[in-house]
Amino acid sequence: MSQQRLFAQPTEIKITVDLVHELVLMEKQTDWDKLTEIAMDHRKKSVIRISGPAPEYRVLLGAVVLMAVKNIDYRQAQDLITYYVPARYLCNLMESDWNPDHVTIFEFTQMLGKSGMEKINALILKEAVTSKLANPKSLMSDTTAQEAMIPYPNEVGLMSRFVQIVEKEVKSAGKKFTDVKEKIKKVKDKVKGLVRCSHLFAKTKEAKKKVAKKLFHTVTEIQNQLGEALEGMKKAKNKSQAELKRLHGIMSTLLPQIKHFIKTGFVASKKIIHLKMTELYSITRGKLGKSVEFGIKWGVNRIQGGFISGFLIDGGKHVSDTAFCMEALRVHKALHGKAPKEYGYDRGGYSTMNIKKAKQMGVKHVGIAPKGKAHWSVSEKRQEKIKKKRVTIEGCIGVIKRRYGFNKPNVHSTEAMIRSGYRAFIGFNMMKLVRLEMEKQAA
Repeated sequence: MSQQRLFAQPTEIKITVDLVHELVLMEKQTDWDKLTEIAMDHRKKSVIRISGPAPEYRVLLGAVVLMAVKNIDYRQAQDLITYYVPARYLCNLMESDWNPDHVTIFEFTQMLGKSGMEKINALILKEAVTSKLANPKSLMSDTTAQEAMIPYPNEVGLMSRFVQIVEKEVKSAGKKFTDVKEKIKKVKDKVKGLVRCSHLFAKTKEAKKKVAKKLFHTVTEIQNQLGEALEGMKKAKNKSQAELKRLHGIMSTLLPQIKHFIKTGFVASKKIIHLKMTELYSITRGKLGKSVEFGIKWGVNRIQGGFISGFLIDGGKHVSDTAFCMEALRVHKALHGKAPKEYGYDRGGYSTMNIKKAKQMGVKHVGIAPKGKAHWSVSEKRQEKIKKKRVTIEGCIGVIKRRYGFNKPNVHSTEAMIRSGYRAFIGFNMMKLVRLEMEKQAA
């Protein structure tokens, strides 16, 4: 039996914030006025008509930064801001008893969007350059894959998921979809049986192919039935109809790709790998134990001083490394006003045309690693210098993946995935600024 307390515990205490805490230093060195301008600008663009009270910009921007540096989700951010003193200090809530809930933080992040996150990171980079903590004259670039948190995209799994979504949505799609609903009822057990057979009993390629073929015919019947129900429908009347219409369009592309695999044993080019996040694709990396990654491809720029930024081409679509090589220079020039004097990239971006274009842009030392027996376009001394600098970008990519939630973010849309990517860059750079400030104070 526990001992009875003589006096009840107090529910309020006075805590003094540590002035050298990383979140406290972050609050002091961040230009919140400029961040607020970015947020206000995005609010104007994201709403048709501004009405109602304005968001608590300062508090919610603090929440975004907190999520970035701590790699936490919206509910965890709410808890930290409510009960953790340095987090309240970061969000400018030390003299207030108001706390933002997770929905408010989510909606604000959604309003900022990927472009808002990108602009916040650009502001941090400019601050680092202004403070002479970074030097944009030297640029090293690379590409990396941002993996999605999705199951392995095999044909049976994709077809099974299609049936599950259709079964769910037809329940509230209206009378027009009665035939589809009846069809699903008839084949539901058959589909489950085939999926179970594929996962548990089909051990050989031939057995798996046979099961996939049977499931393909069943799913094609459902797709055709769904097409008949959607025929002539110009505008969806509810969310379920809109989802079924979207799904039918995706399966019109995916089913021929699945048929190609069943017939040939080879994956079709640009195969759809997820029914919700259709922009995702397989990225061949050739790594030991992981030859393929499923997600989107990013370019990563690292300037001298260790600060990094990320960029996409066409929203993360299939693009070669040679295209990323030149895009890295364009992104850098747009951000810092001029091309770097020194530029390094791996052999994936090599071409005589790329070297020529880089020099035309104003790069003096183009250190793109050559392919085969081709020669470097810089001296041997410069080669070694660039090689040593290029190694450091791999470490930066590893850190954002392990510590800042760049890889496999727990999200359900490509848009949210890209936001998570930019947030990882914000977290990395904010912590870099703070640590340099702490070193300065300790000296």
